[in-house]
Amino acid sequence: MNAPKLSLIVTTYNRADALKAVLEALARQAAAGSYEVLIADDGSQPETAALIETYAVKYPVPLIHVWQEDVGFRAAAARNRAAQQASGEYLIFLDGD
Repeated sequence: MNAPKLSLIVTTYNRADALKAVLEALARQAAAGSYEVLIADDGSQPETAALIETYAVKYPVPLIHVWQEDVGFRAAAARNRAAQQASGEYLIFLDGD
């Protein structure tokens, strides 16, 4: 499979309900296959990881969880970690709510 053209980086922190809504919306996009979704997780509790793991199995595009330890507000660092793992030609940053 070729590398996706777009990498969508979604920042989240302990809002599995909001993240679920974002993942549902992104899964319905018409360009499936030409993008990947990376979750830039700034130290969420295990509920978020469980949600992502459940979705990743059936998600129409690659869904990658990039987690960092919760040692205070470090959303920018979480986004940077996700950007390092992205394989798209372009990066698009979204909030997880």
